[in-house]
Amino acid sequence: MSAISCDMVVVGAGIAGFSAAVRAAEMGAAVVLLDKSAGPLGDGNTLMTSGSFRAGGRNPRSQPSELYQSVMAEGVAYPDLVKGWAENCGHAVEWLVHCGVTLSEPTPGRIWLEPGSAICFAPVYKKDVGTRALAALKARFEQFGGRYRNNLKAVRLIHEHNHICGVIALKGNEIVEFRGASTILSTGGFSANKEMVRRYIGKNADQCKLRGSKRCTGDGLRMALEVGAKAVNLQYFYGHLPSRKALTDDRFWPYPRLDSFVDEGMLVDRNGNRFVDEGRGDVAVANELARSTDVTGATLIFNHATWEGAKDAAQDSNSKTPAPNPWLSDNDGALYCHKSIAGLAEAIGINSENLAATLGQYNRALQSNTSGLLAVPRTGKARPLRAPFYGLRVVPGITFTMGGVLVNGRCQF
Repeated sequence: MSAISCDMVVVGAGIAGFSAAVRAAEMGAAVVLLDKSAGPLGDGNTLMTSGSFRAGGRNPRSQPSELYQSVMAEGVAYPDLVKGWAENCGHAVEWLVHCGVTLSEPTPGRIWLEPGSAICFAPVYKKDVGTRALAALKARFEQFGGRYRNNLKAVRLIHEHNHICGVIALKGNEIVEFRGASTILSTGGFSANKEMVRRYIGKNADQCKLRGSKRCTGDGLRMALEVGAKAVNLQYFYGHLPSRKALTDDRFWPYPRLDSFVDEGMLVDRNGNRFVDEGRGDVAVANELARSTDVTGATLIFNHATWEGAKDAAQDSNSKTPAPNPWLSDNDGALYCHKSIAGLAEAIGINSENLAATLGQYNRALQSNTSGLLAVPRTGKARPLRAPFYGLRVVPGITFTMGGVLVNGRCQF
């Protein structure tokens, strides 16, 4: 076994890991950054990002008090961690620019990593913004003497005398010990670890579509738990509802986005019954579906007005991603249309009697402004659904998992 000493060991070469490593190197620390992939810039979610910079759904340059209040309103966050995060969001954005990461703000409040080339859509969506950002950070890291080591999988934290003293890593069959005064775990979530997904999100959640990197296997979480760290809020993830075709056809993820269909339609199970408040948005709806007993059995029901509106609603002028209309119909995206709800139910294979009853109750509640009294309340901007009707089979897609190891405002556990 070989041993390497430094001031700080950082595990995981995404934007979080590179940022931590660069900042420590700027402050004079001897830093080693490890990644299990063979890639010169890791192989995580950063390389797959569309480049949108958000902080709890808001502009990261917002006032710290605004960011703090927004996140704490959800009722699941920890005050001193949120305070530290909110106070540093704006600084972090400016620091990235200082490091050579190019950003753009095509509309006020919407910050994006600046692309350098066109987008590739199929068979797998690619955009170069993450690559460009990490390349800039890596150049600065090496400028300050940082050492990047790939093909090294961290497998265990070195825990001695009640302190973390580094990590044990594997390079093939070789064991390498990295020792440092500080160890930072930035390995991403566990979205690509089916066993963890089943354990923490839902017993059938491994049937969800992975919308992120296959490298996000929960290595950091596992190592931290092994030395006694506490994990919190692991049941949540960020993701969306792609067409069910995404399970077998990579052209259907991560785009087109179906947000407008969720906002304006209703989601039903195989029996034709609603089971979630669609007005909470497609991220929340994807979470609910992932925790259900029939993860792949849901269908979005909407009408022609929503379909026509989707020509432009999902088209972003900055990321230039494809709109659902006509992408889904042009590419056999598990989309159905019929002039009657009974005909649609038959085409999709849903109980027609139940679906008709569900639609009738739904429309009457919306017309009488009593949608909050439905067995499953309906909030948001929905309107009654009229023929012709559309149905789209969907599945939850997990981009990255939330929650993780409980840390304080200085990210220490």
